[in-house]
This record gives sequence, C-alpha cells and structure tokens, in this order.
Amino acid sequence: MKKTFLKAALLSLTTIATFTITSCSNDDNRDGNDNGNGGNPSATINPADFKGSIASGTTVTLDPSETYQLTGKLVVEEGASLIIPAGTQVVAAEGSTYLIVDRGGKIFINGTESDPVVFEGASHQPGYWGGIVLLGNAPSNRSASGTSTSELGDMVYGGTNKEDNSGSINYLVIKDSGFKYNPEKEFNGLSLFGVGSGTTISHVYVTDGADDGIEFFGGNVNVDHIVVTGVGDDSVDWTEGWQGSASYIYAARKKEYFDATEPGNRGIEADTQDTDPTTTFGNGVSNPAIKNATFIGNLKGSESQGLKLRAGSQGKFDNIVIANFNTGLDFETERTTDWFTSGNYITNINFVSVPTVWASEDIDMSEVFSINPEASGAGNGTALPDWAKNWTGLTEFDVADAGN
Repeated sequence: MKKTFLKAALLSLTTIATFTITSCSNDDNRDGNDNGNGGNPSATINPADFKGSIASGTTVTLDPSETYQLTGKLVVEEGASLIIPAGTQVVAAEGSTYLIVDRGGKIFINGTESDPVVFEGASHQPGYWGGIVLLGNAPSNRSASGTSTSELGDMVYGGTNKEDNSGSINYLVIKDSGFKYNPEKEFNGLSLFGVGSGTTISHVYVTDGADDGIEFFGGNVNVDHIVVTGVGDDSVDWTEGWQGSASYIYAARKKEYFDATEPGNRGIEADTQDTDPTTTFGNGVSNPAIKNATFIGNLKGSESQGLKLRAGSQGKFDNIVIANFNTGLDFETERTTDWFTSGNYITNINFVSVPTVWASEDIDMSEVFSINPEASGAGNGTALPDWAKNWTGLTEFDVADAGN
C-alpha cells in the first residue's frame, strides 16, 4: 500500500456531530471522560465518513451516542490520540477499510463489560473489512535496528523501546475482519507490530474473521482475556521475536464454517521468521509465556493442529486445553525442537478427543510435555468460561459449536 494519508489536524470536515479536539496531555491513562485541557475549540466531523488522519498534537474523543461509518483508512499519527468511550459502535464499509495507530500515536478503547466497543462490517461476513492495527517502538527481529515495515499499512514499526506505550484496549469486539487486499495478504482482526509492554490489552473478542484472530509481530506486549471464534486462519499467531505473554485465551473454530474453503486452521501458529539464523538482534527469538488457554478445533482442513511450534520459536506453556484438533502439538524445525527438549516448557496439558497428541518430523517429542486431565485451560475446560460471557454476545460455547 502507498504511504498516502491526510495530514490535516482533523478528519473529514463535514457536519453533523460535534467532537472535542484538544491538545495531547502527558496522561497515558485517558478514559472516555478525559477531553484534555487547553480550551481548544470544537470541530464538526461527519461520523458517516469516518476516515483520514488524526494529526500529531491532536486528541479526538468519539461520541458513544453516534454510530461511526468507517469508510476508508483511519490513521492515528505519531503524537496523536484517539479515545473511544464505552458503548461506541464503528461500522466498516467493504474493502480495505481499517484503523491504524502509528508509532508514537495512542489509542484508548474504553469498553466495559456491560458496554463493549464494537467494530464490525456493514455486512456480516468474514473478510468484509480490514481490522485494527497497532504499530509500536518495541523491537522486531527483522533488522539490527529492531525496525521493519508493516505488511498492513506499509508503515515503519519497531525500535528499541520494549516498554513502549501505545495506549490501552479494554472490552473490544471485532467482527467480520480479514479483508484480502492482494492475493497473498489479508488483515487480521487485531495486528500488533512492535507493540511494547506499556500497552494494555485486555478483554478482546474477534469473531467471524477471514484471517488470524490476533497476531504479534515482535514486541513485548502482554494480553489477557482473549476470545477468538470462527476465524479462517489461526486464532493466535506470532512471529519476529514476540516476548510478551497471553493469559486466559478461549479460541475455537465454528461449525458454520465446517465446509467452507477456509474452515479455520491452528489454535496457535508460532514462528520467529528472523532474517539472521542466529537471531542476535531485536528481541531475539520469539519466546512468549502462554497460560490458562483453551483451543477447540475440528477435523477439517490440512492445518487442524492445536499448537504449531516452528521456525525457531520458543515459548512457555502452562494449563492448556486442546480439543478436537487432528494433532495437538506439532513441532517443526531444529531450533524449535532443541528448545523444547532442553527444559520443562509445556506443562499441564489436557488433550480432549485429539487423535494424534504430538507430531514431529524427525525427533521424539513425547517427553517434552506433561499431561494433566484436570487442567482447566481458560477456566472451564472446553466450555466457555464465565469471564467470556455476555460482553462477547456469547452465553455458552463448547466443542459441539466448533463442528465435530
């Protein structure tokens, strides 16, 4: 994609709704009631044509009583902030419509359990629109400088600040994402490029997307309470040296897509994908901590694997439920198998109706994990945990809903 976006201090300057536009403050814990200070005048913006750029030095706070029609690319530039209060709804037009936060920009999605923020397509179908993309200053292992260029938005991300802060996301629902903008590339629900540990991401639900639910491209961000259902590719994906953590994950295929061209792939796809075989720069190899997670599949497709661990990725896994995938743990590449045979990094795994518990190309991996039939995963075994109910729109979910 070309790096062409508006450089105006406001978004599209038409009429209808009034938003407060203020100077940015140094407060990184903004909420929907924080309009900053400085007495800057209000501006009129049309929520029916929500696109463009929020310029450096500007804070935009949305009005939850309005429905915002995302009609193109919306960029939060370096030094700018976007605040989205609880209950706000954003409806995206078909195609390459997406929200991207540049390095040094901040987003504050302030949903609550009773009033989540919702991004969805104007029509409910996988791949209808793009998704949400965050770019941070934490390192990628693609280069010695820790930087690279994002495949989504074609913008530079990464750096050396592992504690970088891109804002906060709480109680966010993303539906219908994953637009394919060329034959080889498509959006994820939530894409995190070089996002640092100063960023808060908690209670995010991605459903009915065409590609991955959430993908990490390097960085050190920690996430918790993640729900992914019915995506066409992997529920959770990482690469480029991500070294954060993810806890309380409930991810499942959906029976509605059992016979679809893309019925869903892996629960986790773990890569490093560095350009240096010894991975001496950036964050080094991917090595996140994954704890308290449930992954539910079905037997369709060639990538029915609970956890695919490969390409030099490391990781630490504890209290994991893997249900109804053809293969539970699939190991690939020497650097990855060397890591998992060197220590006790996969513990308390509960396999439910998994025909092949583990697979590897050329090495016995039967001793690298410990089985615990009592492991509860995300909190309730294969059933939807209480923390995932209601704000997601779900009141129940289990293996039968995944299609087996």
